[in-house]
Amino acid sequence: MKTVAVFFEEAGTFAYPFTKKKYIRHIAQLGEAIEACGAKFRVVRHQSSYLGSGQFSQSWELRDGQVIETGPVKADVIFDKGLFISDGTIPVLNCQEINEICTNKYKTFQLFSDYSPQTYLVNTKEEFFEALDRIPGQYKVVKPLDGLEARNVHIGDDEFLKKQHCPYPLLVQEFLDSRSGIPGIVNGVHDFRVALLNGEIIHSIVRTPASGKLVASVTEGGEMRVVEIELIPSTVLDLVEQIEKHMVQYGNRFYGIDLALVNGQPKIIELNSRVSIWDNQQHQVFASTKRKLAEVLVSL
Repeated sequence: MKTVAVFFEEAGTFAYPFTKKKYIRHIAQLGEAIEACGAKFRVVRHQSSYLGSGQFSQSWELRDGQVIETGPVKADVIFDKGLFISDGTIPVLNCQEINEICTNKYKTFQLFSDYSPQTYLVNTKEEFFEALDRIPGQYKVVKPLDGLEARNVHIGDDEFLKKQHCPYPLLVQEFLDSRSGIPGIVNGVHDFRVALLNGEIIHSIVRTPASGKLVASVTEGGEMRVVEIELIPSTVLDLVEQIEKHMVQYGNRFYGIDLALVNGQPKIIELNSRVSIWDNQQHQVFASTKRKLAEVLVSL
């Protein structure tokens, strides 16, 4: 029987993302979908546990909301939700190139600058002030080169941003004014995500910020709503097609495109190779997403 393992970067039984029970539930639901396809499911953690040829020194299973250590394991397939360094001996969903493009936000800008806000990579306080001066508009965005769940993302004017503690290197970006919304989908400021599995759009969501905020992250108090795929604007589909033309060369992939419509034109906020798979109870599309992921993983 094939064993599919999901890999997380941080070591420790209850390290991220298992710091929250809801994330344990989400991954357990994926495990159930994999087992329904006739394979075993395990969680593995941290590159130091990898012994080569699919062998890991530690593993865990998820049962009844519990994280149970199951000792060494031989994985036949890896679903990388960390930064797994492969030795090329077993199939991996989301290779190192996919992760590099999606987690290094400056790399994203370099590859897809035609669809991105103006972005500067800065390494010093002097470069930071220069970048603020170069970007037009009252509001600008400061974010880490890599980050999750909108951590350490700051939006504001120059005076506000200069007061924030932002370790270098960091990115300074043009602010995407999405207040015009997406006709028929959302009014006002938004973050629109399209999730793709090997080029197929398997779900799309729109997130809106909490009152008085500009960051549309659920972890920051924002709201999420599923958008039917047939409602996705043609301009967004065109952008997805252009990104996929580049990403297809890297093989099996599951990633999200986060974007905003500015005066009707989509602009990339970021790409994300560690896409949230949400709870099945929130919407049937998330159960469908896990089934499709399971089918692809077991087939690799």
